[in-house]
Amino acid sequence: METEEERYNFLQKRSGLSKLEFARSLGVSKERGYSLSKGIYHASREILDKLSSVYNVNLNWFLLGEGSLFETEKAAIRLLHQEAAAGRGREIEDYAEVETLKLPRSLISPYRPENLQAVYVAGDSMIGEHIYNGDAVVFHPGLTEGNGIYVLSLDTALLVKRVSFDDLPRSISLISANPAYPPRQIAGSELENLRIAGRVVTCVHKF
Repeated sequence: METEEERYNFLQKRSGLSKLEFARSLGVSKERGYSLSKGIYHASREILDKLSSVYNVNLNWFLLGEGSLFETEKAAIRLLHQEAAAGRGREIEDYAEVETLKLPRSLISPYRPENLQAVYVAGDSMIGEHIYNGDAVVFHPGLTEGNGIYVLSLDTALLVKRVSFDDLPRSISLISANPAYPPRQIAGSELENLRIAGRVVTCVHKF
């Protein structure tokens, strides 16, 4: 199989599901599934996450045709038993319990699992970025520069937001992906209470 659409169609047939059922299992419409099967549309990060977590597909195989069909190597990520709010804010627990989140290694590539952490998400302010209540976001504590989606703390609240940095004047905008939550600009003395925990590199959906 030389192309992504050929591999998509192979997976659909192998699943035993109809084209509509397979598309729905990936969280997309019948029309989007048709576009994927014809090579009109390439799989988004959200679709790749579903292929990996639901069907255990090796993403290198799906995207590049390299390696085996199924993911065999798992990566262990430190999962803090704590929720980052995709909403109004959650209090930070000083001593959050730690467990292990096991993910297909291709889902976090090119990052090393020992350099990553994960927290649960609470709320609906990031649904436009396909980050939902109960999901786990995996973040890289070493990546704290440049606009993007971050886990961060403000005062005593742990949040997951899109962050926009502005040097002139020095300020940071926290942007939700839900119109019910307006952007918030952090500037002046408020910046002293803001800590960037790390950039989000992937999201693991709750099923």
